[in-house]
Amino acid sequence: MRNPNRIPIILAEIEKLWREYPDMRLGQLIGNVLEGPALYYIEDNMLIDVLKKAYSKYKS
Repeated sequence: MRNPNRIPIILAEIEKLWREYPDMRLGQLIGNVLEGPALYYIEDNMLIDVLKKAYSKYKS
């Protein structure tokens, strides 16, 4: 069983990123970098890394 304590940590990371791009829907925020089977199989920590890397190029 996966550690349930990871949930608030991961959600906090997604919240930080989403607050930088508040006009996006959650599906957009994630779907812009992953879709289909890739989204289903990616580990939580890897998802956060992929999101941060993808959106870091938009920071000024």
